[in-house]
Amino acid sequence: MKKFVKSIILILVTIHVLWSVYEYFWYSSLIPAKIEITYAVNISGQSGLREGCGAAIFGITNATTDAISRQGIDFFNDAIYSRRSKDLRYTYRSWKETPVPKTWTSEGTWPGLGCSSVSRPLLRQILLAASKKGSYYSTKDEAWIVVIPSLKLVVFSYFG
Repeated sequence: MKKFVKSIILILVTIHVLWSVYEYFWYSSLIPAKIEITYAVNISGQSGLREGCGAAIFGITNATTDAISRQGIDFFNDAIYSRRSKDLRYTYRSWKETPVPKTWTSEGTWPGLGCSSVSRPLLRQILLAASKKGSYYSTKDEAWIVVIPSLKLVVFSYFG
């Protein structure tokens, strides 16, 4: 019986690890390649049969932060395609400097971010950074992305 329980636990842990690796690679592929990422801070959301919402938050490299510091909004001129594809479905609109539009935060957080399990302290930091100058954002169908150099984060969220 003990061996059976250990086997079940091992299988469950393996499935969890494999799912986490899959999520990392799936969501990181939606970030433009020019934005170099490091590790996942939080990947979480909710899903139904056809629709879902959530967020993937990654750390960004010092090199990316430094380049944004030097170039500002110009850094993002050619950062419109995700790592996944240049297909229209994976193409971001022109980047803008924050603050994000008031419609994004009229209900507290923007779509997708509120569905995630990001900690309240980190959520407050993200919302504060998005409400003032110094960060950058873009959108694509059913997705929002915010790069926050001061926190060394990129926040990708989706709803739909």
